[in-house]
Amino acid sequence: MHQQTNRNVPPSLPFVEFFTFPQYSTRSNNDGTPSATVMENRPPAMAEIEVTMVENHANLKILSKKRHRQLLRMVSELQCLWFTVLHLNVTTVDHMVLYSLSVKLEDGCQLSTVDEIANAVNCILGRIEEEAL
Repeated sequence: MHQQTNRNVPPSLPFVEFFTFPQYSTRSNNDGTPSATVMENRPPAMAEIEVTMVENHANLKILSKKRHRQLLRMVSELQCLWFTVLHLNVTTVDHMVLYSLSVKLEDGCQLSTVDEIANAVNCILGRIEEEAL
């Protein structure tokens, strides 16, 4: 399989239109500067991550590279953070995977904001990435 590539145009990510205001983004801004998450002195973005919340329920959208046992590890670590996964959808295209999760924050959960949850998910993905190397 041969693909033509144009070095001046970055490859488009599938599903990127599903992200309105991601807390973490691997893409550059339109002007070519790194995404806002890099400029906010956060750890590098491991994926496109967007978290929205209503009361003690959160919706997570995560677009990342596929990794071996990634979903199992992610769900397990979210449960350790006192999240109950209510709904999970997985969609894959080539080497990318889009996870859409609906979770409930249980009484013991120490995370209470979309930024805290996004940071935790980014850290989880970072550990999975390190182990894959």
